[in-house]
Amino acid sequence: MMIFSKRPLGVTVLAILAFIGAIAGIAYLITFISSSWPIQLTQYFMRIMWIRAIIMAILLLSLAYGFFKGLLWSWFLGVIMLTIGIILHVHGTLTFLGTLSSYPDQLKNSMPYIIAVYIIPFLILVIYGLILFYLTKPHVKTYFGIGQPGDITSTVKESKRTLVFIAAVLVIIAGICIWGFTPSGDIDIISVSQKPENPQPGDTITVIAEISGGSPFLGVSASLRYPGIIDGVTSKDDNKYSFTFLYPFKDSTEKWYVISAGDKTSEVFEIGRVEKSNITSLSITEVIQTPGKPTTATSSVEISAKVTSNVTISKVTFEDMHFTEGGGGSGSSSMRSRGNDTYEDIIRLDYYESGTRVFYRIKAVDESGNTAVTPVYTFTLTDPV
Repeated sequence: MMIFSKRPLGVTVLAILAFIGAIAGIAYLITFISSSWPIQLTQYFMRIMWIRAIIMAILLLSLAYGFFKGLLWSWFLGVIMLTIGIILHVHGTLTFLGTLSSYPDQLKNSMPYIIAVYIIPFLILVIYGLILFYLTKPHVKTYFGIGQPGDITSTVKESKRTLVFIAAVLVIIAGICIWGFTPSGDIDIISVSQKPENPQPGDTITVIAEISGGSPFLGVSASLRYPGIIDGVTSKDDNKYSFTFLYPFKDSTEKWYVISAGDKTSEVFEIGRVEKSNITSLSITEVIQTPGKPTTATSSVEISAKVTSNVTISKVTFEDMHFTEGGGGSGSSSMRSRGNDTYEDIIRLDYYESGTRVFYRIKAVDESGNTAVTPVYTFTLTDPV
């Protein structure tokens, strides 16, 4: 007969923490969804958030129950979850450090930076390690029946039918997941349309993109981007993705946007137009990109342009977006004047992978309110020859 030991206090604490973690995770997700933040996220990423939260809640609740009851399988589940957690934490920390490597040394030497980047990740790793070490203590393993007649070897012999049933269920679940999360084909942006085509002030603008491919469960990671933000509330009907802009169209407004889906990006689309008057001679000329054909070995691309007007120039803005298979980013910043009517800015390419597609344009405004914009330029990173 198996000799059950009294539940160790540490196991009780871990069970309570696992239960609290499961409830807190679901509560946080519900609170997050109830806020205004989700309108900035695509349906694809919302699905991922729900799936992750539900899977984690099921695992933590199972862990809490098994720890309270001293069930053998829960010990193995705890050890596996901790091991995977340690691996993911180390990988995430190293990736984060690589991303921050280009930060200025003055920031890197500040105490908040040291605490956030080094001390906190180290403490989390220590906590993971201590819990894993605690679960291997003899009295803890005894509580779960490890090393007694009811250990894993005896369990296999005495419960073959149960184990076969569990294995079959896991195989079925794995098969469903492989089918549901595997893309059904190459992602392709078939068409993009906008309603209304010529918006008037106060109109609500909706962009509909027909996109093929993706997975049955998640669909496609599709988003509408313009410099500085992912815009639009996303909905999906079969293979048609609808993006509704958050704010009505404003008078004298113009913007450019790109549809991104997986590793594909659409052509550039424009809403509205720039109202140019003949009051001033504002113009943007001699746009130069250096180097002309960037590769993954290129650390940054310098963009310069001549901006002239017969009145004072108020602002010259550089707008850019980049897209990769794993996502993208965008930004808008003021270009620096270096004299002789020349303005410049740079696009940092650190950690950009081959195939990354970059879009950019320049916009200038003078003190009369006149506006000038360049066409949207684009380049794609390649591997060095």
